[in-house]
Amino acid sequence: MKIVNVVAAIMQQQERILIAQRDSQSDLAGYWEFPGGKIENGETPAQALIRELEEEFNIHHIQVTDYIATSTIQQPERIIQLQAWKVVAWQGDIQLRCHTNFCWVTPDEALGYQLAPADIPLLLAYQRI
Repeated sequence: MKIVNVVAAIMQQQERILIAQRDSQSDLAGYWEFPGGKIENGETPAQALIRELEEEFNIHHIQVTDYIATSTIQQPERIIQLQAWKVVAWQGDIQLRCHTNFCWVTPDEALGYQLAPADIPLLLAYQRI
């Protein structure tokens, strides 16, 4: 079975984290998630996360720090391994390119949103740090 490695950013700003709502063209349309995407051949997780955030949000000079956790989801045709990394700094204003909305919430508030199933264990791991 094919394994797909994916990264997600838990972006911190003061005591809040960013969650973004998936657009209508995505799997799980309308669900909220930590932004990110697939790791391409030859990329480290940090490099992939920086590239994805630049593409999705048009931000730059992104500072990826700590690894948080990995969530594994098995689908009929593949296994997705989603790694979460903490992002503590960036430059630029967020411009949505792949999502319909975003918001800054406390980790506890994030639990009140319809989160993508793979993101829930990542949020819980983040809360334990």
